[in-house]
Amino acid sequence: MPVETERLDEALATGPFSLALRLAVRSSGLTLDRLQVRLREYGVPVSKTALSYWQHGRTQPERPESLRALAIIESLAGVEPGALSALLGPPRPRGRWLSHKPGVLRPDQAWARPDGLARALQRMGSTPEVMHNLTSIGMHLQLTVGADRRIDSITYHLVARAERDQVDRKVFAFRTDPAGAEPLRITGTRGCRPGRQRDDEATGFTTFELLLDQPLRLGELTVLQYTLQPRPGLADTVHTQRVQRSVRDFSIQLAFPAGVLPARVYRTYSTTVSDDRTTSELTLGASHTAQFAELDPTSGIYSIAWDWT
Repeated sequence: MPVETERLDEALATGPFSLALRLAVRSSGLTLDRLQVRLREYGVPVSKTALSYWQHGRTQPERPESLRALAIIESLAGVEPGALSALLGPPRPRGRWLSHKPGVLRPDQAWARPDGLARALQRMGSTPEVMHNLTSIGMHLQLTVGADRRIDSITYHLVARAERDQVDRKVFAFRTDPAGAEPLRITGTRGCRPGRQRDDEATGFTTFELLLDQPLRLGELTVLQYTLQPRPGLADTVHTQRVQRSVRDFSIQLAFPAGVLPARVYRTYSTTVSDDRTTSELTLGASHTAQFAELDPTSGIYSIAWDWT
């Protein structure tokens, strides 16, 4: 069975809807322009923007005419009737809580002690919703461990998209063990500069603000780079990253110095903080680097971890 067919079958079985739709359209051989024409021929006009948003999890078909269009797409793609519509979640909430839209982890799903996150954001004059004004499309992390076995730095390379007009900052959170929390600072910024930073010492949360070089319009993309540097380094032996459904490609690289190598490196995944984790081993290469990468990753909580003994 061709790899693309296997991926489509898996997506139809497990979701998410956006990935299954994207693979189904690809298997049909139709471009978005041509798909739009075919739908119009069936008397169900759908904008190319709406089709693109459906494929990337920004919105989902909800109105009766949109659901009719989805049934036509199922036919054009040669999948079972209802196979795509069965993956649709409940209708999108119509409030200001962006964190409740399909594919976005709520704070209580993404973090233990979300009360600490809320307090740190409040001290910065912000809210959890603001964290989703700028969503990551590409997310690539590089971690370095020093000779003292501590995490020296975490560098983030992001391709991000504005989800509203006049987005001028990125707001994000980092959490460490409150018993051994170390000062954190942002360095090596490109496309942005450090803004405010607030802590919740009781829970180990730190919230950060990155001020963009220029405000973004709705749908506009930008590229950001920044490094999170603890001083002294973090004694953690795990790094965890929350991945939302907007992310199309995601990777983590973990580098060790020669002569200071762990006994084991592995990755974990869970849908939310309260769900069971799956674990798989990673190989430490000749460059003393372990890594993993995902295309169209399922939203959830990804970790890279290592043991010294």
